[in-house]
Amino acid sequence: MIWTDLSNLIAESNSFLICSHVSHDADNIGSQLSFYWYLKSLGKDVEIFNVDVVPRKFNFYTNIDQVSNTEPNRRFDVFVLLDSSNLSRSGWDKAATIADKIIDIDHHRDNNLFGTVSCVDTTAAATCQIVYRFFKENNIDFPEYVAEALYGGILADTGGFQFDNTSPEIFEIAADLSRRGVSTAKVYKKLYASNSIAGLTVRSIVWSTLKFYENNRVGIMVLEEGLLEKYGADRGDLEGMSDMAMTAEGVEVGIFAKPIGNEIRFSLRSVGTVDVGMIAASFSGGGGHKAASGCTSVDLSLEQAVDALLTLIRAELK
Repeated sequence: MIWTDLSNLIAESNSFLICSHVSHDADNIGSQLSFYWYLKSLGKDVEIFNVDVVPRKFNFYTNIDQVSNTEPNRRFDVFVLLDSSNLSRSGWDKAATIADKIIDIDHHRDNNLFGTVSCVDTTAAATCQIVYRFFKENNIDFPEYVAEALYGGILADTGGFQFDNTSPEIFEIAADLSRRGVSTAKVYKKLYASNSIAGLTVRSIVWSTLKFYENNRVGIMVLEEGLLEKYGADRGDLEGMSDMAMTAEGVEVGIFAKPIGNEIRFSLRSVGTVDVGMIAASFSGGGGHKAASGCTSVDLSLEQAVDALLTLIRAELK
């Protein structure tokens, strides 16, 4: 990838607002924190804003306190959207007007190249992988805590190096990040093996909602609205629940539904027979990969939204 346009836009601009998609994950957090460090290292005026509150499990990252969910009240020279295939995935209606120019760094195949500068590689396993390449290919040295954030994103978006997107390059990057001081055991424990009691309690309740459809080929779990608040858990405690729905024999699509006000956010996973990225793209602001995607339904009941998804999935099941 040629980085000239990206470097030139950064050099000629002063203020930057970094953002990513709704429903935080390790790749969107890691890519935001690493790019924040880079811009700050150049002396730029930088803020990070996301619609959603950062889950507690990411609190071990350096500079995580810089990720705000308080909407900024000023304009910026550049809006940097990471790990999002389109502007609406940010969940923010001002994403298109907050700045005159946009940097788009992403790895989703349905990215519509909305940026003034778009650095999109659909073969990359994670957006953190693209940011790493940018640093590496431009001889940008970065500290251990940035390596840690990059490693977490790559770890998560390869499913702990289990998914088909785990290439030889991924292992080479992981090795380099380890040499830079990353404790791979620490990152794994923080992201996957540090469950709160509240989080495990809510998980047990969500598990009890599991239902199967389409001759047991689709599994759906639902997070009841208000349940997190009731037990003092947060959304990060439930990351990966859509994957869990696919652990049953014969299930080809796993869905995790999260009602929030007049919205229902869906996380979709597939073993590969159904292209859930195309399914998600049928909803406003939805999209993603063939095997992993997300979308949001607005002004539909849970039953109506699930029926709409199942209708689309049914047409794809062979």
